Amino acid sequence: MSSILFHIPHASRLIPEEWRSQFVLNDIELSRELITMTDSFTDELFHIGDSVDYLRFPVSRLLVDPERFPRDEDEPMASRGMGAIYTRTHDGRPLKSNERSLELMEAFYHLHHAALAEWTRERLLTDGRCLIIDCHSYPSTPIRCDMNQEPNRPDICFGTSDPHTPSDLVAAAVDAFEGAGFSTAVDWPYAGTIVPLEYFGVEPRVSSLMVEVNRKLYMNETSGEKSGLFEPTMSNLQTCLRQMVGEWSAENGILGSK
Repeated sequence: MSSILFHIPHASRLIPEEWRSQFVLNDIELSRELITMTDSFTDELFHIGDSVDYLRFPVSRLLVDPERFPRDEDEPMASRGMGAIYTRTHDGRPLKSNERSLELMEAFYHLHHAALAEWTRERLLTDGRCLIIDCHSYPSTPIRCDMNQEPNRPDICFGTSDPHTPSDLVAAAVDAFEGAGFSTAVDWPYAGTIVPLEYFGVEPRVSSLMVEVNRKLYMNETSGEKSGLFEPTMSNLQTCLRQMVGEWSAENGILGSK
């Protein structure tokens, strides 16, 4: 195992057939919503080989979103019908029933977070610290549900969370990506990064950084397909990621390979 985990929560467009009846959208509407809300191809973009571990959420965030807090009272996006269980589309229309929300949380959310927490516990015991890279992409222009509606989004957004994102990690990330020609911003247009709930806010040995890629760099945002820029963007992104995690490993005296 590695002391570095790439967490990939929103790459899947899968909605298992047994859950399709929960959605009120027709097939065309659902397809469009999946294209809008999925961080498509991030499982490929962020795959840098076997020097790190990977945890990929297996189904679409439209079914369950593992990046939300489990209780709506704690989740700001719940006010927009986008807590852990979405009931609204990105533009506020009815999406699906929440009558089976407890089943969905048991089937997907809690199992995923148990795996994330177990990985973290093992790495702390073995290496004394660990790093989670939270892997995302985002639309090139704001969508209605976004808290931040400012235009002119950067190529790369880094999300942080105290005390889990040390300044030297942010500096290494900015240096790596800007050195490769990407424009960057920190906690804009999105902020925060995932940490297992039992360590959140209390265990600084668990480091975490969200890395978000602007979709205009690699895909057609209308069709949901890869663009001609996909391969060069992936190559450049992976080079930057290797540099960034390599610096973190060297700084902490940890080998990144398994």
